[in-house]
Amino acid sequence: MYPHSNRSGRGGLHKAEREVEYTKPRYSESRDFPLSGYQESLRGPASSRGSSDQFYRPYSIEPPADYREMRREDKASSSRSDEEDNGSFANSIEQRKSLRKLLGRFADKTAMQGVGYINSARYWYSKALWLFLLLVAVGWMVFHLIYLITQFVELPVQTKISLGFNNLQFPAVTLCNMNTVKLSELPTTSVALQNFVALTDPSKFKPEENIPGGRKKRFIKEFDNVNFDNLTDYGDYYDDPSNRDEAFKDAQKDNLYQVENTFKNLYLTMPRGVRVNSGHQIRDMLLGCSFNGYKCFSVNFTLVNTQDYGNCFTIQSSSYITKNPGPKSGLSLILYTENDEYLNGISQGHGMRLLIHEQGTFPMPNDEGILISSSFETNIGLRLTDITRATPPHRYCEDGVQFKQRYNVGYSRSVCRIFCEQNTLLAECGCFSHEYKEFFFFANNTNQNKWCRTQKEISCIGKIVREFNSQKRQCTCLNPCTEKKYSLFPSSRQWPTESYATTLMQGLCEQFPGKCQRIVNLRSDPRSLSLNFVKVTIYYEDLNYEELKEEPEISNAQFASDVGGAIGLWIGLSILAIFEVVQLFLELCAYGVHVYRYKKRKAENVRRKREEKAKKQNGQIPKTNFVEYDKTYKQNWDHQFHMR
Repeated sequence: MYPHSNRSGRGGLHKAEREVEYTKPRYSESRDFPLSGYQESLRGPASSRGSSDQFYRPYSIEPPADYREMRREDKASSSRSDEEDNGSFANSIEQRKSLRKLLGRFADKTAMQGVGYINSARYWYSKALWLFLLLVAVGWMVFHLIYLITQFVELPVQTKISLGFNNLQFPAVTLCNMNTVKLSELPTTSVALQNFVALTDPSKFKPEENIPGGRKKRFIKEFDNVNFDNLTDYGDYYDDPSNRDEAFKDAQKDNLYQVENTFKNLYLTMPRGVRVNSGHQIRDMLLGCSFNGYKCFSVNFTLVNTQDYGNCFTIQSSSYITKNPGPKSGLSLILYTENDEYLNGISQGHGMRLLIHEQGTFPMPNDEGILISSSFETNIGLRLTDITRATPPHRYCEDGVQFKQRYNVGYSRSVCRIFCEQNTLLAECGCFSHEYKEFFFFANNTNQNKWCRTQKEISCIGKIVREFNSQKRQCTCLNPCTEKKYSLFPSSRQWPTESYATTLMQGLCEQFPGKCQRIVNLRSDPRSLSLNFVKVTIYYEDLNYEELKEEPEISNAQFASDVGGAIGLWIGLSILAIFEVVQLFLELCAYGVHVYRYKKRKAENVRRKREEKAKKQNGQIPKTNFVEYDKTYKQNWDHQFHMR
């Protein structure tokens, strides 16, 4: 420091450094402090010291330290600090928990964009501009986050389509003869069914009675005077004219429809054993069976008795794996349809009903399937679609495990709906519809014999069935979590040739000698002979399969990335920077607790002083707090000691 220098500005002393110094006379002018030789050499000759003071700072001697004064200052500073901590709320807030300092420190150190400019801006309009921009950015960020969260909580799914290639499990194949009851077994059926078949005998139709030029009478018109409702208690039990659509309220039922429906009701009223024995058997129809070139037999088929087609037969096995595409690697069947056993007037055509479905599921050929014509070879190419649906919480589906354990059949929405409706009928009417006897038989249900018989029970179930049809009642049947769908691509040709029909006839005579004579009689009519045979080949066209898989559209990782991107886009925060905001929040909470405690303590002090003042006014002397008295006495004693 240069007390004799008047320099300022560049090269000069800063204002804060210019202070009053305690200086002693120069060593050269002092007699009390002789200089050493080294100090004398630094000074140089006396002649050269005339102007040295303008370049060198003169020596100064610091005053001796007064430790008693330092102790008094420390004590006074400590006392002031205690007084501020205990008494002054403003000083306490300013020094310890100052809200302004807290926010200022956050603004200086945070990575949030714009906050630092608000704190450091010198002009009010700069602060206002940055504050406005920050609020707008925060607002858009909140809007963006709400949009992302709303999308995420809706749990949307997307369907992923991919192509796979692998060895494929062969599906289950169900075949039904188009004739329900064999003519030779008709006498074993109920009398009501026999009478109805006799009533529909086509021999009653006599074309020669038609007058030339007049109106011809069709065969089906013969049933106009027949009261079908009197033939069975069921009738069309779910059809009530009062519940029909407005367009069909006054419409009449089709006679052919009533013939088919009445025959079905009469057929289903018979015991299962009678129905099974009166129908076609696979051992009588199967002439040839092979899978991938290996033979299969009638014992490989499972019998299912259906309401529309009588006996149906399903072939399925877990060992049926297709390793190569094409007809030679598929299932090939040659069947004898037994046309001579068809019921005249009931069966309207020759052929088979074919259903291809997933293994383990219950066949419903009356709702699904295709028709296979007699005297034709039909090739059916398959393409597999494997469906995997999303599981909770994104979507709800049925895995079918408990359903399989309860009903002993594979899960499908159709089968679930049937069991749901029939269980409702059991609960409210005490019986179920006779159309679904086979479902309860396969489920091995204890209620399999509780099908509705009386008119009262039939009226009860008719009312509930109408409510289900009008959707006044509904069943909750979810989609299966995994499902296999098969696309069918059929093609056919005329089959067999006359020479090959003779070969088939010879094989039939060897396998069924009792039927040989009836077949031999058809040798003169190749057309009638070929109508007794059906060939069908089922195979995979390609081992490629289509896989449809439902997946969450927004995964947890993607949602976190979207949220982080939105926050970083609008206010520039990262994961670590977010914790700065968290820390600010915690500090603000601590500040709030501090303010609350202070106000509570201040209110308590005011209340106590008022009580003491009231006691003094009433003449009561408050008790002396000896602890506080001793503490004050000791502080005064120490202060007096240091002052000495």
